[in-house]
Amino acid sequence: MGQQPPSGFAGYEPLRRAAVSTPARQHAQRAIIGLGGHLSYLFGRLCGRMPGLFYVRHQIVAVDSENMPPMPRGYSARLIEATELAGHAIDASLSVQTERFAAGMLCLGAFNGRDSLVGVTWLDRRAHDEKVLGVRFELPPHAAWDGGLWIDEERRLSRAFVALWAGVRVWLEEQGLRQSVSSIADYNAASLAAHRSLGARVIGHVAVIRIRRYQLTFDGKRALPRLTRVGRQPEIRL
Repeated sequence: MGQQPPSGFAGYEPLRRAAVSTPARQHAQRAIIGLGGHLSYLFGRLCGRMPGLFYVRHQIVAVDSENMPPMPRGYSARLIEATELAGHAIDASLSVQTERFAAGMLCLGAFNGRDSLVGVTWLDRRAHDEKVLGVRFELPPHAAWDGGLWIDEERRLSRAFVALWAGVRVWLEEQGLRQSVSSIADYNAASLAAHRSLGARVIGHVAVIRIRRYQLTFDGKRALPRLTRVGRQPEIRL
């Protein structure tokens, strides 16, 4: 079952915080998300002011493993079991971690030379239930899902991000796969820029409008949106 995000426009917080940043930073962010992303952000905020109404739009991007970096010296990456991950403080609560593991997702962790956890990302095979969009993505046979990336705030200027993507590359190759697929909110300038630095290609867009108990899903592959009850995830084949 899909999980409906909180009402309002909490999902649009990154650009709201950008309002207090410098004009140069705001300009750079808007250049990354483009006019479509900015209009989507504004529409999401407008919907968030109306009770029972929710809107979000994501880009679906693919990164080829050959474009992912090699492991930087002094770092390593490996899969982490639920019991080990529970002993670390990351952005996902214990309940969210439990839900992800129960859904069959794998947690990949990056470690520095002192064997300290510096970041994690979550991987999925064959299909992925995307909670924010309330849809189920059917993945191509050569790809895996990659999402929920987290980097320790104190290590964000280190090579932790590179190590994490290097770990994804190794894992993909071990599985005989050659691509990772992710879903990114079209206003999320930082994530879009990070993926573009790895040669990410946009392979689709999905927009969702929820009106109380019903959801309209626009995936660009159909002339008309699909109407479902919230919690009944429409399937999208990538």
